[in-house]
Amino acid sequence: MKRAAALILAVCMLALAACGTPAEEDPAVTGEVAANTEITVGETTVIPDYDPANWYISTQSTLFSNVYSTLIDVISTDDLQLELRANLAESWETEEDGMVWVFHLNPDAVYSNGDKVTAEHVKTCFERNMDNPYTMSYVAMIDSIEVRDENTVAFRLAYPWASVPNCWYMIAVYNVELYDADPEGYMMNPVGSGPYTLESLDEAAGSYTLKLKDEWWGAEKPAIETINVKAIPDPSTAIISLQSGDIDTYAVYGTNMALVEGDPNITTKECISVVPRQLLVNANVEPLNNPLVREAISYAIDYEAVRAATCSGYVSSKDSTIVFGTPEMDIPEGVQGYTYDPDRARELIAESGLATPIDVGELIGGTDNGSAEMVAQYLSEVGIKATVTNYEINAMVQKFMEGSFTLGITTGSGGMSAAENLNNYYGSGQPYNFNKFSNERVDEIISEMMATSDEAETVELLSEALEIIVGECTNFNLGVSAQYIAYNSKYDIPPSYNGIDFIRVR
Repeated sequence: MKRAAALILAVCMLALAACGTPAEEDPAVTGEVAANTEITVGETTVIPDYDPANWYISTQSTLFSNVYSTLIDVISTDDLQLELRANLAESWETEEDGMVWVFHLNPDAVYSNGDKVTAEHVKTCFERNMDNPYTMSYVAMIDSIEVRDENTVAFRLAYPWASVPNCWYMIAVYNVELYDADPEGYMMNPVGSGPYTLESLDEAAGSYTLKLKDEWWGAEKPAIETINVKAIPDPSTAIISLQSGDIDTYAVYGTNMALVEGDPNITTKECISVVPRQLLVNANVEPLNNPLVREAISYAIDYEAVRAATCSGYVSSKDSTIVFGTPEMDIPEGVQGYTYDPDRARELIAESGLATPIDVGELIGGTDNGSAEMVAQYLSEVGIKATVTNYEINAMVQKFMEGSFTLGITTGSGGMSAAENLNNYYGSGQPYNFNKFSNERVDEIISEMMATSDEAETVELLSEALEIIVGECTNFNLGVSAQYIAYNSKYDIPPSYNGIDFIRVR
């Protein structure tokens, strides 16, 4: 119907022009461009989980952030700064010196079936995240949740956390009653309070279509009416699709940047990139519980060569050999990272007294960009045998979550603040602390960093924590790739942080 109306309008405009309409009113003459109302997004992987309660990777974000709502959006500005934007919560404040955070919901917020979004729904969704191994790290600081009225919810923290509410941008609020009545049905036919509805879904192919609601309660309605999403895991195929116009946007890294940089029809923007590809060393299993073996591994890897091969020269300014990176802070000066010294690695292996080659078992992950094969080769050269093994992504994630591995390569979870980042990777009992790192002093430092807003004190505490962590030799950064969003130049797309911010796409 909309297409037919547009055709009628075009015919009328031609008729008016023939009857003497001034040429400057003809869009073809004035150079006016029709609004972009449809876009096709290429995703790097198929969504592994459609449960809004299990939002743990960015691949889910295009669907979840547009069909569901969060308390607050965290968005990237064009100059790569992070900002908060009201979503369900139209305002918020703190009480009791920051130990209580109070959020006031937009009273007009409703789900796509007309049901009202309530503070009880927010409370229930957050409480379920507190018990969810995939997402509990987001809400680990919450002690209790109080519903004060239909539109007001208060979170009491177990300890100070300066970056609240920055870390809750991946907690979807959904219609609890409908979800509980039929969880599987709800995932495939979600009833959310976001600006879009799910019109179609091919779960196996990883493709789906979102449609903008005719009426939406949000302050700013997106301009894009239809979002088509296609999963294209192979970057080379995705670039060809982008250049041919089969898709309109795709996340681009490394060598693929060279393919799109000179294309006049494609625009690229750098995005915030703090997420490392980390080599995990599980210090809780033999022979990696031997600190000499772990230290030998730290010297065995040619970090620059791995980066050159896997990042193709496009490395984030947040990159280092230490697994740590936040938008707000760099690694303090004076903190020494890991270096490549194979002779020193062989000395440590000899000092360990273990027979060579030392068999450390499987090395899982990292086969998508060749980093696993490179690491295995470097280890073999100093007397350590690691067998590269492939697992289906969900099985691999499960192994990391359980800690049932010896060596593994995976991307990290990032973190907005220094304290949050440390807690994610190194806080005792945190779900994304895959190798179960635990150090009492590091836990104390994390708590102290959460409670202070003094920059100098934060830097001093961070330096102490990182020096302890580096000494344990359990996480090695194999490179933080610079990330770009590439898109058809007829659009204007902001830098992405956690998926594309469609409210600002034009």
